[in-house]
Amino acid sequence: TPYHIPHRTEVMGFMTILHGDDRFYNNIFVQKWPAQPFVTRRDTVEIFDEENREVGTHVMDEYPTYQEWIAQFDMDTDTPDMAKLEPAHFGHLPVWAKGNAYFNGAKSWKKETDCMVDTRHQVQVEVECQNGKPVLSTNLYDFLGDFSAAMVHSDVLGCAFEPEERFENPDGTSITFDRDYFGRHRGVKVLPGPFADGKDAEKILWTMDF
Repeated sequence: TPYHIPHRTEVMGFMTILHGDDRFYNNIFVQKWPAQPFVTRRDTVEIFDEENREVGTHVMDEYPTYQEWIAQFDMDTDTPDMAKLEPAHFGHLPVWAKGNAYFNGAKSWKKETDCMVDTRHQVQVEVECQNGKPVLSTNLYDFLGDFSAAMVHSDVLGCAFEPEERFENPDGTSITFDRDYFGRHRGVKVLPGPFADGKDAEKILWTMDF
């Protein structure tokens, strides 16, 4: 798989995708549909397709944290045993997860510690049309309580593994994700999800001007 020179389209190199190197910060996961796989039968052959409908970061349970991943390598020697390290070189890359909220049975990554998993309340999330405008209808923010996350910026995200480059603005400056869906500034208490304030979920999501 190719990767590119930062902020340009020229190919810098090629590398095998090892999977991982994923970051999940400040999201809200809701198991809206039944968790059982959605099964469809193909028309021409006796084969069934299963579509996973389980929601959450638990699909990364077999992936290491950064500390687990880096500990596999002989970082304290100038002559590492490359044969011994071969499984680590071709194993999964680390995963980061923090500040996420999980509802209705959505499952967290088993190594995530700074998260909220609500198993008590039934959350509903719907997009409704009011006076021709799309509005989010949800009781989710009633159950977030005092849970809050941290501000995400370039230093938190670190570098992508394959290009060894930071997550940054096109001009090379650091990104701070301090604006919500509506452009409102996120304060000291950072809520997971798209809004700086849960009350903003009641606003018109977008306007359709033709």
